[in-house]
Amino acid sequence: MNWFKDNPFLAGILAVCIVGSGVLGYLTVQSVAEYSASSDAYTVAVAKLHTLQNKVPFPSDTNLRAIQAGLEDYSSHIKGLQAQLAKMEVPLDEKFTPQQFQDGLRTAVNDIRIKAEANGVKLPANFYFGFDQYQTQVPSEKAAPFLNRQFLVIQSLVVRLVDFKVTSIDGVTRVPLPQESAAAAAGQKKPAATEPVLARFPFDISFTAEQPKFRVAFNSLLGSDQFLIVRSLDIHNSVPQAPAKKSTEPAGMPNPLAGGPGTAPGKGQANLQVILGREVLKVTLHMEILNFAQPPAAKKQEP
Repeated sequence: MNWFKDNPFLAGILAVCIVGSGVLGYLTVQSVAEYSASSDAYTVAVAKLHTLQNKVPFPSDTNLRAIQAGLEDYSSHIKGLQAQLAKMEVPLDEKFTPQQFQDGLRTAVNDIRIKAEANGVKLPANFYFGFDQYQTQVPSEKAAPFLNRQFLVIQSLVVRLVDFKVTSIDGVTRVPLPQESAAAAAGQKKPAATEPVLARFPFDISFTAEQPKFRVAFNSLLGSDQFLIVRSLDIHNSVPQAPAKKSTEPAGMPNPLAGGPGTAPGKGQANLQVILGREVLKVTLHMEILNFAQPPAAKKQEP
């Protein structure tokens, strides 16, 4: 302690040095911490930059314009597909009234009976294209346009079968449309749900025809302009048993391999029997009408 009293100047300098060293150490530690934080931030920024640079495409104005052009081209192709599908659907006339549907149905029933009789095609009693309930009642206003669209498709198929002169139309059955339900007729709203892109309306057509006429009629149905799908096909042959082998060689028919005396041409021909081609087929087509919903208009995004 005496030294500090005897050398006050040196003691002051020493004190200043000690305090300065402490301050310098503190500043050094603080600078190292700030450097470390800045280095970490720089490293993160560089990593983000590399991530952006490695993205495909890189988010630049040029690539943005290229993406927008691609989206416009994709949208154009989608619209073209929708237009093509629209050509394969019977248009829905939303102004079609219930009375118009019932009147048109009655007229079509009378016309098909006249046509069937002229072509020798049998129809079931009280044949009504599968819309039997509407003989005595009109549909709801909401259901009428949808019923008419379905009826036009079924009518066209029945008319084709009659034109091909099948043996008989055995019946038409269909699954009721959603618009025919009591809730839809009363105008009750169902819980909100996403409208399906594809709507299916199944129905069955049963008819009897000879084999050649069945093939022609079936190919014609597949060539319909309407988007139809045959879900399954039931065929019952009127002659399920194969012909007996002995019946294929009628008595009195000469054997050409026997090498015996020749037989006059045509002799024994009267005994020939037709084995194939006399079968009649009972056919049931399980079909679906497909209708494609129009997608909602895309909302434009504000720049």
